[in-house]
Amino acid sequence: MISGQNNIQQFIPQRPPFVFIDAVEEVSESLARTRFTIPADCPLVSDGRLPLAGLMENAAQTCAARAGYAGGNKIGYIGAIKQMQVTRLPRVGETLVTEAILVQEVMNISLIDCTARIGDETIATATLKLAIMD
Repeated sequence: MISGQNNIQQFIPQRPPFVFIDAVEEVSESLARTRFTIPADCPLVSDGRLPLAGLMENAAQTCAARAGYAGGNKIGYIGAIKQMQVTRLPRVGETLVTEAILVQEVMNISLIDCTARIGDETIATATLKLAIMD
């Protein structure tokens, strides 16, 4: 497991206070699994919950960790989010475990399935299309 801001920053381009992963539990060329305990002082927290934008950013940073492992810490852009389903928003103090699995990659465009869980409960799923800049 990779944890700590300095260690995580080797995989993602984001910098505090806009880092939405605490630890990289597993990473390979086809998968990333991250953990994020929602802090009260998180920039996007509202009414004690991480909103949809925060869930999307967490998923994007999990994808960035996979891309960072595969080819260095590069800037990427979300080109599309498809089929996002959210059953509930996470509360401050809860820990998200987010998994990003590479479905397809063509040149610098990746299609990635993401799932966010709290314990055994799946709270969000989405398919992201990402463009990684060279």
